[in-house]
Amino acid sequence: MRTKLKFLTLCAATFWSLNSFAAAYPVTVTDVAGRTITFDHQPQNIALSTSRIFPLLEIIYQQDAAKHLVAARDDMQFSAPSMYANYIKQYPSLKHVPKIGLIKSGEFDAERFINLKPKPDLFIVDLSNIKLAQDNGLLKKLNAAGIKVIAVDFRENPIKNTVKSVETVAKAVGRGAQGQAFAHYYLTHIANIEQALAQSPNLKPKKVFIERAAGYSDSCCRTFAGGNMGAYIPFLKAINIADKPLKGAVTGQMSPETVITAQPDVYIMQTTGWINDKGQPTHGIPLGYTPNPTAIKIATSALMDRNWLQAVSAYQTKDVYSIYMPFYNSPYNLVAMEYFAKWIHPNVFKNLNPEQTFEEMNKQFGHRKISGDFGQNNFKAMQ
Repeated sequence: MRTKLKFLTLCAATFWSLNSFAAAYPVTVTDVAGRTITFDHQPQNIALSTSRIFPLLEIIYQQDAAKHLVAARDDMQFSAPSMYANYIKQYPSLKHVPKIGLIKSGEFDAERFINLKPKPDLFIVDLSNIKLAQDNGLLKKLNAAGIKVIAVDFRENPIKNTVKSVETVAKAVGRGAQGQAFAHYYLTHIANIEQALAQSPNLKPKKVFIERAAGYSDSCCRTFAGGNMGAYIPFLKAINIADKPLKGAVTGQMSPETVITAQPDVYIMQTTGWINDKGQPTHGIPLGYTPNPTAIKIATSALMDRNWLQAVSAYQTKDVYSIYMPFYNSPYNLVAMEYFAKWIHPNVFKNLNPEQTFEEMNKQFGHRKISGDFGQNNFKAMQ
């Protein structure tokens, strides 16, 4: 397996050396949607269709990241408030970045976007919005205005598309070395997980359930089959109990009764400390950059006290966990994968340290120091 790891690392290095560096513009890239985009100059002013992928800019530009952001949707503020507060401390200018609307909902104002000062010359759009933007003529309109669009994906097919997404943007903006460093780190960690699983061929496949946005509302149980954090489960040689009930859909609703019948061995709550538009907290578990142990304990206890949950086998074995939800749409999704690996195969991955991985990635790629609580065993959190 060491040979395999060296081979993967060599392939990554070769891939990046061939694809990430450009001596001069024009530069042509192919994004994760298969679109070919040519840049006749180095982009400087960047807009994000979701502000939660701001770490992508930090990986590429380090402490100059905020200088290049000229517009973004304000989803980080409400969907990842501890992340927003943490970044605002380091980049106060983020509070003043012009806000743009959601493409899917029709809130995106193309004319206003085109006339922003400074004008964006690169718009980074999550993959889920690209087809809509193409079908409704938005891509054509932006291109005519001199604004190039690159699709990225950290959630629909994260294992396949994360490195490609970072590579594409890094190459487009002339920062190939930063992209190469990220790819080497990410692919090496992925290969290490694969190697550990391959060296444990007799593992019993565990059944896993992911509760999507636990605590966001009073209902249960939205979940994922393929894609998003659901993609981590087969990668880790486990069984996603949502696969059959969802009948091929990426996401959908399961009833508590269906979850109980499936009896998952591992139950993972995807959650965070959301706030509503009035700044009031919801019932999610406030994991993140500025954890409040008391608030975490109260919120965890509330979700764990649902009567039906106690009938699930994972509850009986104390294998109920929570993961910081914003990892699902982040180039740092590797951290969530490592948490899943430890929870699903604790003996195989007893030396794996997701917290250290997150700290390393932020320090190495973003030149910043972070701390917080991003994953937990719910039973320990209630003690």
